[in-house]
Amino acid sequence: MTASSADEQDPQPRLRDLEAMLDALADHAVIKLGPAGEVTRWSRGAQALAGYTEAEILGRPVSVLQTAEDRDAGLMAQELETVRQHGPREFDGWRVAKSGERFLSHITLTPVVGDDGSVTGFVKVLRDVTESARTESLFHALLESAPDAMVIVGPDARIVLVNRQAEALFGFERDELVGQEIEVLVPTRFRRNHVGHRSGFLAAPQVRPMGAGLELWGLRRDGTEFPVEISLSPLETAEGRLVAAAIRDVTERRETEQRLQRQRDEILELSTPVIQVWDKILVLPIIGTLDTLRATRLTEGLLDSIARSQAEVAILDISGVPTIDTQVAQHLLKTVQAAALMGTVSIMSGVRPETAQSMVHLGIDMGRLRSRGTLQDALQLALSVLAERSGTAQTAARTLTSGEPR
Repeated sequence: MTASSADEQDPQPRLRDLEAMLDALADHAVIKLGPAGEVTRWSRGAQALAGYTEAEILGRPVSVLQTAEDRDAGLMAQELETVRQHGPREFDGWRVAKSGERFLSHITLTPVVGDDGSVTGFVKVLRDVTESARTESLFHALLESAPDAMVIVGPDARIVLVNRQAEALFGFERDELVGQEIEVLVPTRFRRNHVGHRSGFLAAPQVRPMGAGLELWGLRRDGTEFPVEISLSPLETAEGRLVAAAIRDVTERRETEQRLQRQRDEILELSTPVIQVWDKILVLPIIGTLDTLRATRLTEGLLDSIARSQAEVAILDISGVPTIDTQVAQHLLKTVQAAALMGTVSIMSGVRPETAQSMVHLGIDMGRLRSRGTLQDALQLALSVLAERSGTAQTAARTLTSGEPR
């Protein structure tokens, strides 16, 4: 007789193998129950978890592991009846060890069915999840106390968790978001590109802080869009790699920045006014120190005014400029050159003796730019330029009319 045929006639070796496998599950308590819930098999894992030896627990109702409140409520009989009627079920519940210490268990309860279809007993498997539940509770507490909206995304780019700040920011209930792809919070016009971005991040995740220079937008449940800043952090968990996204509404900050920029623009406009003092004559009084931004606005404002008024002469009055250095001179020269390209003659006024000496000392060459000491003198020169140009134009017109050669 072979060993295998002997095992078929004698099931004891197979049972011993099964018991050895059950005892090897050190982190699981495997308990065999009779039809009334009495303990008929107690694994080593059960002893390690609950503290009872097999001799102490065999024949006793498994309700000995329940809290006094659950025993008084008849919870064991309810659990067994539910499983007897509806089959296996899983649930979490508090259990009490021999020492009196409570522990949170994840419980699987399965009926054992005989050949005639009747339930002859049950198998109950307990696993201590106290620590993981404590960690999860702490994580949820931290998530809810975060100042920003938090959205946790799984490796499939679907939302697995949101905090109440995210609900308030986007206008969704949690149940509406969990299970949805993260693009549900992204405006439609950005979704195609966002899929590529998030796939790249999930493939090689790294911490990305707020304010990474990206202009990002969120989408509320009512369809409105709003500017956001987002930081991303990968999370390694037992369920796989997750991504935590902290989302901040920056609408108010953007509006403040835009308002400040408008105010700065208005101040710059006021600090570089272009005044039309005569037909075809503009005056640009320059006050204070010229920096790159002011110089750019100065040139733009002057050229715009020349185009609108068809001015032929522009007076740049620098009497309000405290010092002339190489940089300031370069700015003025570029402005004069730009005006010349539009057919406008430039005159500099307000050149004080010390300013002239400084420019000579620095070797600043203003080219053929005409200059006068006072604004009054510059205006007289401007009128002369207009008269000269007018006379030249009239002569040219008569020449064209008479047909005489030039």
